[in-house]
Order: sequence, then C-alpha cells, then structure tokens
Amino acid sequence: MKRIALLVLLFLLTMTARCSVYLFEQFDGTFMPNGWSMSGIGADYWYISETNNAGGTPNELYYYCNTIGTWRLVSPSVDLSGLESINVSFKLRYEKWSSDLTIGIATTSDNGLHWHQGWTQTLSATGNAEINEMISTEDIGNQNVKFCIFFTNTNDNYSNVYIDDIAAFVQRDLDMEVSAINVDDVQPNGSFEVGMSLFNTGNETVTSVGGFYEIDGQLVANQTFAVNVPSRAYINLNFDVPADLVPDNYQLTVGIIKVNGVVDDDSSNNSLSKNVSIAVATTQRLPMFEHFTSSSCGTCPQLSAQMETFCNSNPGKYTYVKYQMNWPSPGDPYYTSEGGVRKNYYGVISIPNLFMDAADYSFNPVTQNDFDEHFNTPVAIEIKGSYWMEGSTIHVIADIMPFADIDDVRVYVAVNEKTTYNNATTNGETSFHHVMMKMLPNAQGTTKSFTAGHLETLTFDYDMSNTHVEEMDDLEVAVWIQKHDTKRVYNSNFLFETANHPYAPENLQLTTSGSGFNATWNAPSQSTPTGYNIWLDETLVAENANVTSYSFNADGNEFHCVQVQAVYSDNITSVKAVATTTENLDISENQAVSLEIYPNPASEYIIINCTHEQTASIHIINIMGETVLSEKITSETPKISVNALAEGVYTVVVVGKDGMKQSALLVVTH
Repeated sequence: MKRIALLVLLFLLTMTARCSVYLFEQFDGTFMPNGWSMSGIGADYWYISETNNAGGTPNELYYYCNTIGTWRLVSPSVDLSGLESINVSFKLRYEKWSSDLTIGIATTSDNGLHWHQGWTQTLSATGNAEINEMISTEDIGNQNVKFCIFFTNTNDNYSNVYIDDIAAFVQRDLDMEVSAINVDDVQPNGSFEVGMSLFNTGNETVTSVGGFYEIDGQLVANQTFAVNVPSRAYINLNFDVPADLVPDNYQLTVGIIKVNGVVDDDSSNNSLSKNVSIAVATTQRLPMFEHFTSSSCGTCPQLSAQMETFCNSNPGKYTYVKYQMNWPSPGDPYYTSEGGVRKNYYGVISIPNLFMDAADYSFNPVTQNDFDEHFNTPVAIEIKGSYWMEGSTIHVIADIMPFADIDDVRVYVAVNEKTTYNNATTNGETSFHHVMMKMLPNAQGTTKSFTAGHLETLTFDYDMSNTHVEEMDDLEVAVWIQKHDTKRVYNSNFLFETANHPYAPENLQLTTSGSGFNATWNAPSQSTPTGYNIWLDETLVAENANVTSYSFNADGNEFHCVQVQAVYSDNITSVKAVATTTENLDISENQAVSLEIYPNPASEYIIINCTHEQTASIHIINIMGETVLSEKITSETPKISVNALAEGVYTVVVVGKDGMKQSALLVVTH
C-alpha cells in the first residue's frame, strides 16, 4: 500500500551521559543466573517462573513462603569503591495468604559472614510495588559487596513473592526515563493515539517534558508537556497529534528531548522504538476463557456455576478451555501434564482461577461489562476451520487469516470434551464443561509469524483413545493465538464440527475499471460454497451472492480493502480472503538523503556528512518552526558555523536536488 503522506524525517540525538549501573538482572533465562544464590530458611523454594506478575517481562523469580525464619536472595559481588551510597531497585509482587511478611535490603563485604541492613518494610497486603531505596551501609565503598533481598516470616505464614528487574545504580539529579510506548503493536486502519510512560529516575521533581514521536524516522509530533512528577514516580503522556497511517509496517519511536528545559543527565534512556503493523481490515474478536479448576476443590463449584450461567447468556461469543488440576487432593483423571504447563505459564498457585484473554480474574467470574469491552474491540486476525472424528481419531484443520503482519506468536489448539461426568469428585460437582483432553501438537503450541493477507493452515490428526475421553462424539476444538512473552491473546474461536472443511475463496484480485474497480476470485478447488459474502472497507455489500466477481463504484487509485468469504450450509463460513487496491511500497523506493551531523551537541560549527550524490540545501529550523539558516551544500561541504544560533534544539533538514528530504535534531550549546 503506497504511503499517502510524506512526513519530515527526524534522527534522535543520543548524548554521551550514562547512568552508572553496577548490577542489573531480569531473570529471563530458565535457570538462576550465574553468581546469584539463595541462603537461609526455605532456600529450596526459589525458582524461575515463566510469569511476569511483578511487572517486568517473563521470566521472573518466584518464592513460595511456607516456613518461619529469614531467607535471602544474594547477588554477585560488585566493586563499589569510592561510593558512599547506592540505589537498589526491583519490581515486587506479594500475595498474602495469612500474616504479614518483612522484606528488606542488606549488604555484606565479607561474603555473607556479616549482613548489614539498609532498608526494611512490612508487607501487609497483596499487591505490586516498585522498590527503590538508597542504601548507605558500612559496606558501601568496598570492592567486594554483595546485596541481598531478605524476607523474614515470624508466623506460620503462607505467601507468594515474585521479584524481577533487580538493579543497583547511582541515581542522577535530573533523569527522566521513557519506560514504555503505550501503543498496541497491531492497529486498525486509520488514526490512533500515541502515548508513552515516563519514569522519573532522578532526584529532582520534573515539571516539564519536551517529547516527540516519529514514524520510520519521520517526525510527526513535537510537544512540550507541563507535568509534576516527583522522584521515582511514573506518568503517562499522550500526544495531541494522532498517528494517521495507511496499512503497512512502521517503526514507531517515542522520546524526550528536554526535561525541565534542559537536556537531562542520562539520555541513554530517553527513547524507545517498536514495530507497529497497521491492519488492512479487522474482524470480530471472541474472548478466550482459560479456567483452572479441580473436582477435589471445595470452592471451585461456585465459579463453575457462575461461568456456566454467564456463557449461557452469551452464546457463540466466546472460546473456552478448562484445565482440571490434580490438587488440592489427587485423583481427578482429567489432569494432564499439558494442563500443568498452562498452570505454570500463568503462575497459577490456587484454584479456582479464571483468565479472560490472559487477564487474571482469580476466583471471580467475568463481568458483562469487561466481556463486552473485549468482544467489541476489533482484532486483525481471523480463525476458522473444521474437525471431524474417524473412529477414535480426530482430524483438525485450522485456517488463520491475518489482516496485519504479526510476528512470533503461538497457535494453541485444544481438544475439549464438552461435558464430563466421571471426574473423581469430592466437591459436589456432577458435570464439568469444556474439559481439555489434548493440546495439539502439545502445550507449547505452534510458533508462527503471519503476513497480512496470507492464509495459514494447520492440520492435526490424533488418536483420542490415548486420552480420558468419555464420549468420542462429545468433543470440541478451541484455537487461540497468543504472544508467549507478553501473554497477549490476539483472537480465538471454536472450529466447526464438519467433515466438509469450509475452504476460502482463491486468487482474489482487484483491477481498475473506468471510475471504479472490479474484484474477481475463484471458487475453492476442494469445496462448493452456496455463495459469498463480500465486504468493501469492512462494510458488507453483498450477502451469500452466487457470483465470483463484483464491481465497486469507488476510486481504485485510493486505498480500499475487499474481503470475500465463502458461505456453506448450516451457517458455516470460511475465513475471509482479502485484497487491497494498492500494493506495498518498499521503504527503499522512497529512501531519502542519508544525513549525519557532528559534533552534536555543537557550540561553534557542524559538519554535514551527506551521502546524496547531487547538490543539496541545508535548512536549520528552530522550535517555533522558523528557518534560521539556509545554505547550499554538497557531500564535501566544510564546516557550517552555528555561532550565531542561540542555545537550544533545532531541526536540520537536508533537501536533495530531487526533492527528497532527511532531517536530524541538532543541539546547540555555547
């Protein structure tokens, strides 16, 4: 799809100031990192979990507290020579089961022979926290210093502790960090709001932030925000100017230029980038329920009954998988190791536990308002398909049609029994619904990357006599697509129970015709639909039409999206084939002048390193949009004086003889 707007390019300036980080660990591996250890009571209860409950990215450190005493998570040794104090920070989630727990930070410089306490706090309620404390024990300043995060339990307390992103660093006076880009990585076609999360890592209160965002290196918005952010506090900011993009893939960069009117002490954390895919179309979202339960769990029947009532009120609008666990008492024959993998993936430690689209509802049912919000949020990937039984063997064909590029996700397929009765129940339940019997190929799913408009099909065959299925004619197949690290669920669906797979239309093509354009397609080679549903720009224009072509009275030179869906008997439909009126334009076709400016910041002069072969001009523009300097240059242009420019931030724009542009930020200091 050709881009319809040319934006002014921006290159983010990177300063030389760096934050002094002496220790940083994210626990992203499978095993405990080198140099880290546990000591004290209950040391064997620490392990790496695939969860991100503390607020970082998976994985994280998990501790199950069920003993009285003190235990420590001990860091490798670091050299703190010359320091009087240091900041220690980490992310924490504490789940309280009974009495309070004491947490603290201590140091040692004699390899643990003596520990010196630097900070302590009582944890009295379940919740998340960002811990950041200045530590100034007698060990600080030595060469061989180890830190520990310690916990003390004085009662028969059962608790869960999650820890991530441990850091030891010297805090700057003025330092604002861009901690997140508040934009989904897949966006519908059209405008969307761009936001960022900032974290004040410095000592000073921040009262103003000069922020910007760019798309593919092209400046879109440059805005100053009046704020009041104390030290160690977060703030979310949204730009007034929305992004308005045609379907394609883009790199979105957000950042800050000045803090409190000046460049802050550490610009290495002043920007973040992420890839964003703009969808050619969207489709209906079906929320995905994953429910952990057990026939030996006395509190589980209530949630099961509540969710059964909820589902009866929302027929055909959800996908559901129930994982039977083998605790609190063993004996439920429908527990599988694959269900255990999903339990570990979500960090489930008590049942019942319900998730909707990976959001944890614990032992509570989903509210109708929450469900409606998920259901009414369009998504950019569609799932349909079929399954049928041949004796005890199930055959599964899952079709997946993406309407945006979606990288590195997993497709999960679960074969459920709709209703089971033979669970070894001790809790009074007599029937269980959507009980997972087998995941195909296994609980790790199938890793895929999807390209917009390219149909992907997964097929599986499995002998269900290897499972505990009660009735072979009582099965269903749930399919969902999920990002493994973030746990985001893109979409889900139950497949149709039919041996006649609903194949999609083939070879959908668009051609211009007069003032409009035509769509043509071929009937599926392996099936015969009763007709076709046809959409133009997500508006249904024909329903169950017995045609293989359609004419549109719309300008074929502008962007339009056509979708065609095969219709079969019994309300069975295929995924939608998709085509657009414009083709992808590779960014290299629109490559601008290559530009480098140095020194930067500059006080007396700048040198332009321009790879463009033709003579070009340079224009320096202040933050008011006024051009303060213009010169003709070549790739061998000598120094350009900036002595006459006032201190501040400028945009340098180089224009090639062919009109192509490239720009970069310039900071002038005297």
